[in-house]
Amino acid sequence: MVALKGKAITGALAKRDKAIAAFVVYGPDQGLVRERAKILIAQVITDSSDPFNMLDLTDADIKTDSAWLTDEICALSFMGGERVIRLRAHGEAAAPAVVNLLTALDQGHLKPNGIVIVEAGDLGPRSALRKGFEKAKAAAAMPCYVDGPAVTRKLAEEMATAHGLKFHRDALTLLTATLGEDRALSRMEIEKLLLFKSPGPDHDKGVGESDDNEITVADVKVCLVDSASDDLDRVFAACADGMPGPLAAALFQCTTAGANPVTILRALQRSFARLETARGYVDKGQNANEAMKRLRPPVFFGEQDAFRQRLKGWTGSKLQVARRRLIEAEFQAKSTGLPHREIVERTAFQLCALFRR
Repeated sequence: MVALKGKAITGALAKRDKAIAAFVVYGPDQGLVRERAKILIAQVITDSSDPFNMLDLTDADIKTDSAWLTDEICALSFMGGERVIRLRAHGEAAAPAVVNLLTALDQGHLKPNGIVIVEAGDLGPRSALRKGFEKAKAAAAMPCYVDGPAVTRKLAEEMATAHGLKFHRDALTLLTATLGEDRALSRMEIEKLLLFKSPGPDHDKGVGESDDNEITVADVKVCLVDSASDDLDRVFAACADGMPGPLAAALFQCTTAGANPVTILRALQRSFARLETARGYVDKGQNANEAMKRLRPPVFFGEQDAFRQRLKGWTGSKLQVARRRLIEAEFQAKSTGLPHREIVERTAFQLCALFRR
């Protein structure tokens, strides 16, 4: 099999292909890795806590006994039925044992009684583990890359529909801008929002809660924005207002709270893109108030004064420079191997200095 992509991933998750005896689910989005591995496991067994049909292994286990995988995939279950062997791999330590397993499967030396699922991190194209799965006939590699805005929007809409709810357009836009790139964390945040909106038939609605089934901007702000993005908003505000002291404090707070550096970078990209869009409206003859109203979602009332001042201080040419630097920073973070935190913080202070020029 080759690496699964697009519709092939959707198909593999929707219906089990019994010709595949082993999967590697890998990528930078570990939340999505866990979610997809869980779906694959559920295709084979109904109870992942059953010790007779579910076995969890680690790199250390494989290092102790390199034949463990091949033995377990052929072992019969004490309770009957197929078994799942899940290997949580870190790096390439398990690659030799896994490649031996895949080779034996392709050569017909093994009669599997179940499936092997390897959960791994971000494997590069040269990874022996990844290449072994991509070349094997009885195996498949399933990459899990970070969710883009379109994927997050679709996830939120599908989850809302399942709860009998729907998003107001502006609320969905705000939610997408607020959530990060980890599928599991996004799902948890959306579930929290849905619980707030429809906590159950016996719930007495409090002040400010809507009686209809539409999720509003106010709902998103109450549940997610204040708790999830205040620190990111402060980073952008300090950059956009040219304030290095508050910027240093905001970056420190983000790091202390465990924010991923690339998440900070993406938040800056979204916020500066929003400012650049509004600046474009102003350059075409609209006033600041009109420009802010045209944004989706519009600038909230309490933020309008600060946004208006930023429109005055940031020209179109400065915003173009800011956009290029943010794109360059993301490229460096993904391709150079340099520390992500230092790349993001350096870029943030460069933007802060750009405002004062």
